[in-house]
Amino acid sequence: MKTWTLLLILLLLPLNHVSGAPWDDQAVDSTSYGIIRESHGEGDGKYWIFRPSRPGRYPVVVFIHGWAATEPLFYMAWIRHLVGRGNIVVYPRYQNLLDTGSENFTDNSAEALKDALMRIGDEYSGELFLIGHSAGGIIAVNLASRDDLPEPGAVLAVQPGVSEEGRKFENLTGIPPGTLLVVMAGDDDNITGSRDSYLIMEETPQIPSERKMFLLVRSDGPLRADHLSPLAVSDEFGVLVDNLDYSGYWKVLDILIELGGENRTLMDVDMERIQDMGNWSDGRPVQRMILLYRPGVGWMI
Repeated sequence: MKTWTLLLILLLLPLNHVSGAPWDDQAVDSTSYGIIRESHGEGDGKYWIFRPSRPGRYPVVVFIHGWAATEPLFYMAWIRHLVGRGNIVVYPRYQNLLDTGSENFTDNSAEALKDALMRIGDEYSGELFLIGHSAGGIIAVNLASRDDLPEPGAVLAVQPGVSEEGRKFENLTGIPPGTLLVVMAGDDDNITGSRDSYLIMEETPQIPSERKMFLLVRSDGPLRADHLSPLAVSDEFGVLVDNLDYSGYWKVLDILIELGGENRTLMDVDMERIQDMGNWSDGRPVQRMILLYRPGVGWMI
């Protein structure tokens, strides 16, 4: 289902840009969902800021998209969820749609984040979290390793790849040891697989085991943990959200934000809560996530 929706969106995106659809450059847009949206810059330097309409000081979540998902609508339901929970979301577009080179992706994202933090100003609480999907997962861990950006409280790399055997990674030992680091792979992901998830875990020995976790998301019936499963499309394209989002990807990031904001470790979370995926309508449990690397224990396989 998500595959067909993605193809439809890719076909319609050029029409959106011609017709002046909601994702083109604009000033401030206040929506009925209590979100204020801004866009700044252009090309591979463009980024969006989504913030709660109520003034305050909020954590910043940097949401780094997958390859070619250059518009926020690909993850808009997830972005709304994050803002609704009291976060400001920064969405860098580190590439033009037809870009093929990746050597500037991390730098583009870093510059967008720096500019966004200046614009956010006093609304930034000082808490920073990084979430990246696919190519964005590589960028997220790269950003976490840099000393020209604020230290993140947590990093979530969802189905990261493809790093070309690690060549696209920066020095991941530069990630501060106090960072919470979680990687998530899907058992039906035949695009990036899990190789880079393992590499991220292996190349961050400075992070103690109680601050690291590797989860495998499993398919169950119509729920397919494939490479497109983290997409959460909404707005003019309808809603594309399922239990893999609510009980999987979204839940894990929400927990990381809670822990990071309180300077706690992954040992402070009930692993049953992490792995649980809820039940089907007939009461049958949805396939639980598997812990491949358990906090405080290490590799489980």
